[in-house]
Amino acid sequence: MTDLTTEENDAFALLQAATRISNARATENKAALAVALNENMQLWMCIQRLTEREDSPLSAGVKANLSKLADFVVSKTLSKGCDVGDATLDAMENMNLQIAEGLLENGKAA
Repeated sequence: MTDLTTEENDAFALLQAATRISNARATENKAALAVALNENMQLWMCIQRLTEREDSPLSAGVKANLSKLADFVVSKTLSKGCDVGDATLDAMENMNLQIAEGLLENGKAA
């Protein structure tokens, strides 16, 4: 088994978070959704901290965009909990999937 690159590990974490949210929604399991949303929020809080690091290799624009997305996830999760609407849940799932895809594509180009 080969080791995953940093980009692949990060993409995997985002994919797992999106999958947990999706599965909880599909089964209409509020407890599982609460756990999935909390885990997703924790992941985005880590991303937020990375954007604040001065030694981050990310461009200023990428850091700003990721910071805004992290703010969105954290604020919606804290303010609404499991009662976030379907549109917000769709947005969270799609953000994770799209960023994971970008990480994997970026890893291939490197």
